Amino acid sequence: MGMNFLDLPEECIAVVISFTSPYDICRLSAVSKLLRSIADSDAAWERFLPSYSRMYINNTLSSFSNKKLFLCLCESPLLIGDGRMSFWMEKRSGKKCWMLSARKLEITWVDSREFWIWMSTPDSRFKEVAGLLAVCWFEIRGKISTSLLSKATIYGAYLVFKEQEMRAFGFESLPLDVSFRSTRTDVYNDRRVLLESGMQESREDGWLEIELGEYYVGFNEEDLEMSVSETREGGWKGGIIVQGIEIRPKEVL
Repeated sequence: MGMNFLDLPEECIAVVISFTSPYDICRLSAVSKLLRSIADSDAAWERFLPSYSRMYINNTLSSFSNKKLFLCLCESPLLIGDGRMSFWMEKRSGKKCWMLSARKLEITWVDSREFWIWMSTPDSRFKEVAGLLAVCWFEIRGKISTSLLSKATIYGAYLVFKEQEMRAFGFESLPLDVSFRSTRTDVYNDRRVLLESGMQESREDGWLEIELGEYYVGFNEEDLEMSVSETREGGWKGGIIVQGIEIRPKEVL
């Protein structure tokens, strides 16, 4: 006669369901009072929280249960790295998401005030954003380690920006070279897109985005580089505000 799953010790059941997903655990909690109690336990949710997450939370969040902390990280991105990086969790899958602020990126001529200015805007999650006045050499690069990302996951990288009041100019007929790749390989997956393609759809936060590419994150640790540039034609372009580059899951395998 086989053993019933619910006959296992509660701590064992918690470990088993922790290998599912937040969505599955929430569904299990509706099956019975026993499973609801186990599904709400710290043991069931501990695996979804990165070990470093509690290093950056304030005193209020430190008293939260693992489940409550996870849900909080889904709704309210956490600022780390001197406020230059933002981290949060994808609610359904429990996958890790990041945004690198403009201050965290390598932006050509960003400290030359005739080309770029540092500014603040109330709808940004970061203290400062980069306002592009006008450049003929437009180039932005960023890096992130796969150790910060979820394994067996296809990630997309996105430039997050918006137009200034004076409106964007010079990008209409100048395609951008974009890429998202490993720094260990000489194989490029560059493609060309128009900035205005990112202006067709707004994000929930009101900003715009352009996809730079996608990359499958396996189980090897490596550095990934994201880039967006227009350096071929040399025409003057400007009128945008760059908040950063967002790296988030596209598909879970």
